[in-house]
Amino acid sequence: MFGSCVLNKRLCLLFIALLFPVLSWAAAQQATVITDGALIYQDADFDAPVIQTLKRGGVYNISTGKKGPFYKIRLKPGTVGWIADTDLKMGVVKLAPPPEEKKLFDKKEERKKPFFATRYRGPALDFINFTEDTLGKERSEYLPFYGVKFNGFNTIISGEIYAEGNIMFHVGAPSYYTDVTKKSADGFIFISNFLLQTVSPMSKSNLFYYGFGPMFKYSHFTLEVPNGTKTLSYSADDMNLGAVFNVGMAFRLGSLSLRTDAKYYWERVKYYGFGLNLGWEF
Repeated sequence: MFGSCVLNKRLCLLFIALLFPVLSWAAAQQATVITDGALIYQDADFDAPVIQTLKRGGVYNISTGKKGPFYKIRLKPGTVGWIADTDLKMGVVKLAPPPEEKKLFDKKEERKKPFFATRYRGPALDFINFTEDTLGKERSEYLPFYGVKFNGFNTIISGEIYAEGNIMFHVGAPSYYTDVTKKSADGFIFISNFLLQTVSPMSKSNLFYYGFGPMFKYSHFTLEVPNGTKTLSYSADDMNLGAVFNVGMAFRLGSLSLRTDAKYYWERVKYYGFGLNLGWEF
């Protein structure tokens, strides 16, 4: 009989041990997670191991009492942890969309770099009063040059240096060769330059800039020159190094940049030009 009493006592204790968590959670309250990625700790301690993270908007059963700043939370049957009270709102709550779920347009606007800090590249058109010392004197003619422009920080030189690069071509020969020889002339002119620039923002959408740097020019012309009753054909090649100076304005048009400038070229001879460029961010 004594042994039966002891056995019954043990069964009672086991029953109580199994029933206590059920009774405890029956008295629990519901709460909504208000922080995306809320941390669940193994113990009621911020230094305790993190056993799980929860998504914003989830509803869970938590204890009615706290241990310090922590509530005990039931993740699923048989799995519990501890969550900070700042990550919860009592009851079943319908949360507003988080700030990061704003329209994509707004997010792009927030992340948009200042105009002066944005890099651009695109086609360029220059009208240059091209000048040569040829056929006995200096001769000039306005010629269109087509090419590409790069500009911005970390574009041509790595680092926080604002620079501009231009690669420009003119196909054909200046008309003054035909005027003198009375014969057709053909060829091309290649000009490239690199400028270090100082930029002064005038507003969010426009800026003023000026700079200088080295330039390289190469021209190749095929000429026909009368020689008595014959016509001689020969090539005229010229290659020079020099410097170029510019000053201009730039305007931001959404993701595009419209730049216009005046340039002064200083090589064996001196001449000037005007440029226009439409650039895309990159």
